[in-house]
Amino acid sequence: MKKLTEKIKNYAKELGADFVGIAPIGRFKNAPLRMSPQGILPEAQSVIVCGIHHLDAAIELAGEPTPHNSGPYATQSSYMNPKLDDISFLVARFLEDKGYKTVPIVSSNIWRYSGYKELKVHFAPDIAHRYAAVGAGLGEIGWSGLFLHPEYGPRVRLVSIITEAKLFPDSMYSGEKLCDRCMECVKHCPVDAFRKVVKKINKIEIDGKTFFFPDINKWRCGWAENFGLNLALPIPEKIDEKVILENIEKYGFFAGEIGSCLRFCMVPKKRFYDTTYSKAPLRKKTKKPVDIRKMKKILEKYLIDYCRIERIRKGLNFFHPEYHLPDAESMISLGIKLPRGWPSEHEKFIRNRILEYASFELAHHFDMMGHPAIMHTSIDDNLVAHISGIWKKDVTYSTVLTGAKLYQFTFVRKIRKEKIEKEKFRKFCLMQGADIVGFFDNKRFEEFKTSFIKNFRFFQEKEVIYDVGGLYGKYSPIVKKEKLVLKTPQDYLEGAKSVIVLGLHFPDTPLDIAKITPAESIGPYAFVQFESLNLLADIGYRICKKINDCGYRTNFSYDLTALASKVLSSRGLLPDMRANSYAGMLAGLGYIGKNGCLITKNLGQRQRLLAIVTDFEFPSDPLYEGENFCKGCDECIKHCPVSAIKRKVKKVEIEGIKFEIPRVDEFTCDVAKRYALVGKEGPAYMGSKVDTTIFENSTETLIKKLLETDWGVQKRHLNICEECIRICPFKGKRRHLC
Repeated sequence: MKKLTEKIKNYAKELGADFVGIAPIGRFKNAPLRMSPQGILPEAQSVIVCGIHHLDAAIELAGEPTPHNSGPYATQSSYMNPKLDDISFLVARFLEDKGYKTVPIVSSNIWRYSGYKELKVHFAPDIAHRYAAVGAGLGEIGWSGLFLHPEYGPRVRLVSIITEAKLFPDSMYSGEKLCDRCMECVKHCPVDAFRKVVKKINKIEIDGKTFFFPDINKWRCGWAENFGLNLALPIPEKIDEKVILENIEKYGFFAGEIGSCLRFCMVPKKRFYDTTYSKAPLRKKTKKPVDIRKMKKILEKYLIDYCRIERIRKGLNFFHPEYHLPDAESMISLGIKLPRGWPSEHEKFIRNRILEYASFELAHHFDMMGHPAIMHTSIDDNLVAHISGIWKKDVTYSTVLTGAKLYQFTFVRKIRKEKIEKEKFRKFCLMQGADIVGFFDNKRFEEFKTSFIKNFRFFQEKEVIYDVGGLYGKYSPIVKKEKLVLKTPQDYLEGAKSVIVLGLHFPDTPLDIAKITPAESIGPYAFVQFESLNLLADIGYRICKKINDCGYRTNFSYDLTALASKVLSSRGLLPDMRANSYAGMLAGLGYIGKNGCLITKNLGQRQRLLAIVTDFEFPSDPLYEGENFCKGCDECIKHCPVSAIKRKVKKVEIEGIKFEIPRVDEFTCDVAKRYALVGKEGPAYMGSKVDTTIFENSTETLIKKLLETDWGVQKRHLNICEECIRICPFKGKRRHLC
């Protein structure tokens, strides 16, 4: 297993991890079963833990004048957590492809706020990454309760992957003590969580090593960090969920914060102070030359269109870099041109995903080479692009500041215009990470549309309820009337001629273990749902840029026909599993199952789909004429908790082939998956006591039920695992696709 272990570690580092460790399952023997690897996956043998180092300057310079002023610390949620999610998902896929059951765990933000059954832990994740990291030999737990790495201290984010593969474990950390009880975490806690209402001193034993730290009241700790309450308010002596909700109702959400326990902590060997720079301790590091080749690779990896490295000139009147990084020497402006044909709303994806990733990885390289670097400041990125001389219309920009003295340099992405050939392009799509790829043209879509409208009666509009309340507490419903219309490729791109459909397989094990193993968790399933959509968008971005480079326009959609609904998750409303099922059918990837989801031969229902619309004319792939794996099976119909799936079907005919299209009562289906009112569908496993049955198709009745429900703070983290998908016996023939 040494070879496999090394492959996994190398792969995780290629994906962006700074360090990786392996913990054998025996090191989790003291963990509560419902919060343990063996509780999630009874066959578990190993836990892989990966970590990414915070930018030092983001920790040292954030949090002034108050912890609410978190500024560059936002890179934790904008890059570090999403990148760790990518790593967790892809490492799990890597192991499943080798035949090992594997469960990827989300980096953060899926948990049960209150105790669940016999588990009395509040704010309980599926497993605690900090303890897993200790078990993987990566460091220790400090008095703050935070994980401490020997090189980076607490300035890390972690993620864990549980697998039945018996990997070669790392030895427990045996170096110098990483916490010297300096008590800076205690002194600087703005809510005094380490001294007030401390239940006891925790004693955590992991493989012979014991750690002591205060068992703090998590509701007090979460006052600002989780619940956004103002630290200037009088903070009550006793804080619990009821007190939190009362204060949210009274004062409203103010802002999050950077944790002072993190900011003011550094391991003794790496700790030093310069109060002219920061009140917080600084981390000792050695300066090394910046690798320009690595910088260029990052620019090429994210298809950055424009980049300018500029030495900072004294007396710069337009803005003051020293406000953001006192020792700034160079500034880097990055720009991406929105792919031709993309609507302006896709700019958010470019800014919040692609540019965030590219900017952080540049800043991270400087940081790892010993030079301060910062991003995600209040700098006007557009203004910096003007100053740098690379400003252009229809380009979105980001800025990185660094203390490294860089040579002035301008980068403009080279465009390679090539002739598009369908089969070569299919291989290109697979190389970008798609598992299945199909094509269809306008002629096929129009034939489908004619047959579909003939067989299915459309209402002119439907009423949809949205919550305009806060993250926590009561549902605040409003009703919007939305037109019911079968959208076409032309609705996304004028002059559209064809559609590419991409499928990405999500790991099997999170669905196989959902609700039924001792942990009774649905967190891993909810995680792989939203993560597969993120990765599909990344793949779609690269494919759209390729098509643009060849002179054609593009747009993409998670739900081409707009006939699907939404499903609730910790990341908000996601397109449900029926999204793009018609597009997948038209591209020859499979057929529509009895629950309305696309069924493919190799993957069953276990893929998410993205449709790319283009004005390049790709010929259609053959339609699916293979085995119907739903024949003789009614499991999804029998197990639907709201009886939304009907036995009667209708048919559409395309190119002489008849496809059965199921009938699903969308209103009752939404009661369970969109509005989270049916406990069995997911909320019950998050600790919610909601369990509603609505027998009438009535918006007024639904609003009444939503208002009656006591959501508490768990409303922020309600996740769904659809019974019709979980119970489906057909898991796909599996594959070796690429």
